[in-house]
This record gives sequence, structure tokens and C-alpha cells, in this order.
Amino acid sequence: MTYAKNANKTYIFPPEPGSPEAALHKPFSWLVPELQHDPDAQFSSVTKNFSFGIRNCLRMIHATDLASGVYADPAHPPLLSTDVREELMLFSIDAADELGEKAARDIERRNEKYLKERR
Repeated sequence: MTYAKNANKTYIFPPEPGSPEAALHKPFSWLVPELQHDPDAQFSSVTKNFSFGIRNCLRMIHATDLASGVYADPAHPPLLSTDVREELMLFSIDAADELGEKAARDIERRNEKYLKERR
């Protein structure tokens, strides 16, 4: 990596891409290599990632609510602070919005393709 500094900022320039086989870190994908550039498969992959993220955030919020509710033990603080709980809730809302927008774009693309093929 190359670094360059000026008065206020440090710029980081990544190394030139090399052979993926040479890298220790292999990018993760739910998809087999043949489907990595297929829009339908990518949509499913993003949907799976977002749904897992939303689920995990909401599970942590739920656990915090349970811990701070009727069964709360004053000797043990809740899993999440109020601020972190709020951030996770907002992330869940944003992720759900993005998922909906992505689905809407996918539906529009599919509909346009279908209508063109019918003509």
C-alpha cells in the first residue's frame, strides 16, 4: 500500500491487483463462481446477508429488552447500552429500506424484460 499525506488528510492507495490465488484472504461469497455476476443470484445473496444482519440486530435488541425488563438482575447490566440499541435499530430500519429498494429495482427490471420479450 502507498500512503500520501498533505496538511489535513492521509490518502491510502491500495496495491495493484494481483492474482487472487496469491492472496491469503479469499473473498467470501454465498455463490459459486459461475453465479457471482448473475443479477438474480446477487439479489438472493444480498437478501440473505441483509436478513441475517437484521435478524442478529433484532435478537440483540430483544435480549437487551428482556434483560432490562421484569427479569432484570441489577447486578448484571444489559447486553447493550441505550445508544447502541438505537444504532442497531436504525441499522435494521436502513437495511430493510435498502432491501425493499433493491427488490423494487429487481421487480422493475424483470417486468421490463418480460414486456420486451412479449412484443
